[in-house]
Amino acid sequence: MAGRKSCARFSHALNPDERAEVLSAANQPRFAAVTPEVWCWDMTYLPATVVGRWFHLYLILDLYSSDYLKHKLWVPDFERQQRIATILTSLDNAIEATEALIEKHQQIKAGLMHDLFTRGVGADGQIRSRADSVFTKFGQMPSQWRLGSILELTDPERQPILTGPFGADLGANHFLEEGVPVLRIDNVQAGRLDLSDLLYVSTRKAAQLFRYRVREGDLLFARQGATTGRNALADENTNGSLINYHIIRVALEKKRCTPLFVEAAFASEIVKRQIERDKGRGTREGINTAQITSLQFPMAGIDEQRQISEILSAQTARIDADIATVRSLRMRKAGLMQDLLTGKVPVNISEHAIPA
Repeated sequence: MAGRKSCARFSHALNPDERAEVLSAANQPRFAAVTPEVWCWDMTYLPATVVGRWFHLYLILDLYSSDYLKHKLWVPDFERQQRIATILTSLDNAIEATEALIEKHQQIKAGLMHDLFTRGVGADGQIRSRADSVFTKFGQMPSQWRLGSILELTDPERQPILTGPFGADLGANHFLEEGVPVLRIDNVQAGRLDLSDLLYVSTRKAAQLFRYRVREGDLLFARQGATTGRNALADENTNGSLINYHIIRVALEKKRCTPLFVEAAFASEIVKRQIERDKGRGTREGINTAQITSLQFPMAGIDEQRQISEILSAQTARIDADIATVRSLRMRKAGLMQDLLTGKVPVNISEHAIPA
């Protein structure tokens, strides 16, 4: 994607009016339109043999308006155009409605989180009254709970809190197209792991970094920059993966806690306020293992942790189901666009149902 620097680099060949137009839109387009041609460009950093040094590759492709005239388009009659528009619009409406439902369920979950971590859950499975809450210097929490250290919930047979390997231990020269996955800060989203963009190392390198492997149920914590505090649980898909330097791994002991409760507690106001307080104290915005250890963490009994986890799991399942529905609808729309707009599938203008 072209940024302002790349626009400036290539705009010198344009006249003043064209140059101003390109630079003003530098943060948005992937191409600059200059009649009668379009310049498409890309800037890529190519690693050199010396760690930390890069070659700058500038690629320019010329695309002229005459190129479009070489392509033939299938144009159906007007009635079939209307039918295709109706089909695609109905899918757009379904996607929009489901996305609105996702937003509603996320708001419900946020409200549940607030009530669960300020009032708690009684033995009957119901959220307690506000009268059962107490105020601490970090915020409100159930009177039956206490503040403690996250170390009380970690596995005594493993290093409880660990930052990923630093510097030469894990660099760009170690990454491969396949092998053992390495989780980076972009893979850790709020309450979930995004595995769409993974890096890999060899099994030999992974063996050298064995202590940095994660297990299902470990808490992964983003420790630097604007993402500081974002966290998610390792699941069966990431069991055995490595972490890099920008992630802190908390090894949770399932006999002492339910991992989902701990993940949710890190998103509670009590913990978030402490993280916001601590993350700007160093030379770079972020948080380290010592600061994680010193957090005053809300502690509930193990039975109440399980109840809270079940409540949150049910709400998360609804959201995940809606997200899966949106993904399915988008894939269906993409397939229909390919079929209907190329004439691969004939359009019957008398049909009222969406093609399967």
